[in-house]
Amino acid sequence: MTWLGPGGAKVGHESGATVPGSSNIAEELACLWQAIAPMHAPLSILLVSCALLCAHTAAGSSAPLVAEDRTYSPTIHTVQLYKQGFELAPPVIELGSTETLVLRFDDLQPNVENLSYTLVHCDANWQPSDLMPGQYLEGAYSDYLPAGRTSFNTLQPFIHYELEVPNTIMRPTRSGNYLLKVYRGSDEEDLVLTRRMLVFEQRTRIDAHVQASRQVDMRDVAQQVDLLVAMNSLPVQDPFGDVHVTVLQNFRWDDARTGAKPRFVRGTDLIYDFPEQTLFMGGNEYRNFDLKNLRYATQRIARIVPGAGEQVYDAYLLPDERRTIRRYNNQRDINGRYIVRNDQVDGDPLGADYVKVHFSLPLEAPMMEDLYVYGQFCDFRCKPENKLIWSPTNSAYEAEILLKQGFYDFSFVSLPHGATAPDITAVEGSHYQTENDYVVLVYFTDRQLRCDRLVGVRFLNSTHG
Repeated sequence: MTWLGPGGAKVGHESGATVPGSSNIAEELACLWQAIAPMHAPLSILLVSCALLCAHTAAGSSAPLVAEDRTYSPTIHTVQLYKQGFELAPPVIELGSTETLVLRFDDLQPNVENLSYTLVHCDANWQPSDLMPGQYLEGAYSDYLPAGRTSFNTLQPFIHYELEVPNTIMRPTRSGNYLLKVYRGSDEEDLVLTRRMLVFEQRTRIDAHVQASRQVDMRDVAQQVDLLVAMNSLPVQDPFGDVHVTVLQNFRWDDARTGAKPRFVRGTDLIYDFPEQTLFMGGNEYRNFDLKNLRYATQRIARIVPGAGEQVYDAYLLPDERRTIRRYNNQRDINGRYIVRNDQVDGDPLGADYVKVHFSLPLEAPMMEDLYVYGQFCDFRCKPENKLIWSPTNSAYEAEILLKQGFYDFSFVSLPHGATAPDITAVEGSHYQTENDYVVLVYFTDRQLRCDRLVGVRFLNSTHG
């Protein structure tokens, strides 16, 4: 920060990219005093000092909390949050039940850290609600994670952390959207990761099914969710303003569909009748590869090469091809998700090693948009580390990604400039026959409790209903 002294001379510090810390305030005030002391202007000193303190306070203020699945520490890998007992189950539990969620992740740095966690209640749009922690949590408002455990017999050492929530220390008392925050020590601003989770109370009846689109030009490539919501005994005064519906395909929050309004109201039934918001591109079945055992190459693995010295293994996938003009192929997948497993250690995550996985997508020429490897393993987000790079020598897009042993679904997607959700059809194509999982979430704005309650959840499948 630069101040002008007598005669226009510059004193103080030049402002840089970093935010000045509180330790520099006294130093800057001293420079300021030396600059204006000859002017004998006590009032000016007071005003400028207050301005400097306000500037430091504003610069050091924390940014708004982003309520999404996000990893803030570069050493954190393989973050999973699922219902206890089934690694592929989404993080959705019923309020007051005995169901629990399991959070687990690896830290590739060598030192064990003291990590804490808490839950933040959010509204239907994933903005932190106005509730105080004591209004939606029972027990402690924050707690330490169990101590991390060190991996064994792995070329890539890591510290593995696991947490069950709800637990005897902390339990949610209201339904709705929750953000699970993990941070260092007692500083909630020093975030390590955040994860979305849902706590519901089944107070409504949701009738839903998936059909091909009614639009003639979209019939072969798109799927649409039709739904009817029976609010039953809930005191809904304004069904158009107090009821909010969210529809997810394959539990992808980057393409969550909201804003649908009922077309008809019949008693306590809200009839949506194929709202335009629930029209999804069918996409294609996910590609996959199996790295549960590094002793042999499975169907889609070209070769597995031991790393030099004590480096991790390299796994080279067979070159893939663009699927935009092919007919639908009914290959089985797990809808973009993944399972961590090393068959040689009975599935213990502490014994599953990391592997450098090499992807290759040959094309005749580079595309206008950026391409990414996409799936649950990257939180269904287009991250820089998952970006495909064009290789003129091989005339192909290539990527090298560090992944833990297991079975992975993935696809190639493009990210149009300025878009927040990727285009899943540019490389993979789209078919209305594609098997996809859908979930319908119904929220009710409770004016008395001053929060959005999650009063209905319905899972359905485009093929099996």
